[in-house]
Amino acid sequence: MNKKLMTMLVACALSVSALSTTAVFAEDAAVTGETPAVTETTPTPTPTPAPETTPAAYEPEITLTTPKWTGDSDIVFEVDAKGGTVYHFEVYVYDANDAGYPIFVQSKVEVNQEGKGKITFTKDALKNAKIWADGDDEPQIAIDWTKYSEIEFAFDFELNGQHKYRSMFVETSVKAPEVTVTPTTPAKPSTPAKPTENKGTTTITPNASVAKDDKKTNTTTTTKKEAPKTGDTMNVALYASLLLVSALAAVVLTTKKRITE
Repeated sequence: MNKKLMTMLVACALSVSALSTTAVFAEDAAVTGETPAVTETTPTPTPTPAPETTPAAYEPEITLTTPKWTGDSDIVFEVDAKGGTVYHFEVYVYDANDAGYPIFVQSKVEVNQEGKGKITFTKDALKNAKIWADGDDEPQIAIDWTKYSEIEFAFDFELNGQHKYRSMFVETSVKAPEVTVTPTTPAKPSTPAKPTENKGTTTITPNASVAKDDKKTNTTTTTKKEAPKTGDTMNVALYASLLLVSALAAVVLTTKKRITE
């Protein structure tokens, strides 16, 4: 009984103490006119990691100004390396069957510090280009451009470790050089050859003194000189006959004259 009473008394004392504290607090707040501050705990936000920045795609530019090559002009490319560097990488030629062959040809690079400019393949450099044969360390075979229909030019662009490769194709139509025919001067008529001299005829006659014993024969060669030809086509014998008749007539006239005297 006493414990129960004591517990009730303690509870009443605590209640009176709590009411007194609340009344004092409310009275102070009414006198000062201030609202008691309420402390709230705000959680600290977790920082969001910054997004990773991806480098912009490297897109260099190249333009072909000579779409077809006939062997009479240079092949020129205009390039913009966008602040990077550029050089020609490889060159191939293709025949009518689309078979490709690597060639070596020197280029002329004219690019400023920003990577803008042009790359030129001169007609002389292309005509003097050579093909690499299998197993050769250096190009050895001269190119017959009449057998090829297309050229592939490969370029390498580089900026901050990024590489971009570009290939450009140029159609070719090189004709074989025309054969120049040099007119020839007509040959002068040749001088007629001199007639061959008559070496004479060979007559074989028996030797009277020797033929009786051993039946040997003697050989006698008679040389007949041929009168030079003067171009006269008349018969020489006719002239000789006329000369003979004239001589006889002269003899007859002379004889008659002497008889008459």
